[in-house]
Amino acid sequence: MSDQGEQDRSSAGHRRPSVAVDTAVLTVDVRNGALGVVQHQRRGEWALPGTFLHEGETLADAVLRSLAEEVGLRGTRPQQLHVFEDPERDDRGWVLCVAHVVLLLAEDVDPVATSRDDVRVVSVDDAVGQPFDHDAIVRLAVDRVRQDYALQPDPAGLLGEAFPLKSLQALHDAVAPQPGPGESRPSIDTFRRYMVGKGLIQPTGEFARKERPGAMGKPAELYRRAGESRDGLGIRPVRQERNRAERPADDAGSARTFGELGAHNVAPAIQRLVDEVGAEVPLTLTVMPHYVAVRPAGEERVAAYARPQTLSVGLDPDAAVTVADDHPDFRLERTSAATHHVHVPASALDEAARRQVARTALEQALARITGAH
Repeated sequence: MSDQGEQDRSSAGHRRPSVAVDTAVLTVDVRNGALGVVQHQRRGEWALPGTFLHEGETLADAVLRSLAEEVGLRGTRPQQLHVFEDPERDDRGWVLCVAHVVLLLAEDVDPVATSRDDVRVVSVDDAVGQPFDHDAIVRLAVDRVRQDYALQPDPAGLLGEAFPLKSLQALHDAVAPQPGPGESRPSIDTFRRYMVGKGLIQPTGEFARKERPGAMGKPAELYRRAGESRDGLGIRPVRQERNRAERPADDAGSARTFGELGAHNVAPAIQRLVDEVGAEVPLTLTVMPHYVAVRPAGEERVAAYARPQTLSVGLDPDAAVTVADDHPDFRLERTSAATHHVHVPASALDEAARRQVARTALEQALARITGAH
């Protein structure tokens, strides 16, 4: 018997799962600085658009079909997020779900949402109580998009090829998490220094047209993304760089300690805590527009975000919930199905017991990255 015949015979008696695709269509409301998600009403409840994979159909084609048929959106660029494989996840039977994300401007979705009763856009924070794994899909999608936008200028290309700097900053501010107590968005000058200084964008030599003829003031200078290659939502530099562990401490705005960093406005109590941990676990600190990223040396993944008045530590969900339950002033953010963030206020670090909890959490966040290899 041929190998193919043997394979057909051995698989004939095996039960196979159905395959579905569900998509988190995230919308960026630049005017109001907020992220939303598109929901479709089916069987009397609000959920993400999705469908079963048809025979001979690719996953991407199934996503595009479901978005066109269920919510009236066409011409999107879906990106795969995660495979949900729990055999008990769907009461209709054994269904594997391949989750996707699409990012659009709110103004491009509004005409559809306002013209149909079975389609709506809600804040990503309010997208809870959905069926299946849809709440987790939204959290994963938000996490993916925010990570992409923290690293590169408009990786989804929502602003087109050329854009004013203020438009780019407004877009990034809308995608980023809301500032915590005592925090604020970076100024336009700080944003410019980061984007232009690191070579992420460059001027085109052209200027935007004035919206009103005769308007006073100089037209806005236009910029474009520099040295890029597209990969779904994300953009990666074309040039090959050295491994992070091989870079000198001040390369690309990075350092081993806060004392070696350039301009930032992180609270001294947070600086001291991070530097103490860094004395035992080698770190790479990188100044970003909204925070200082804290990574284990030689790693790409971020363990914590040091903001002006908050240290945001990424933990396993169960560990994060435990810390937040024991310390109510440590705010819990259910960032994704894999990672929850605990936001530690700088004021809590003045108390020895809570400072030790924060230090232990940071050490755990670093260990879960270095131990993942």
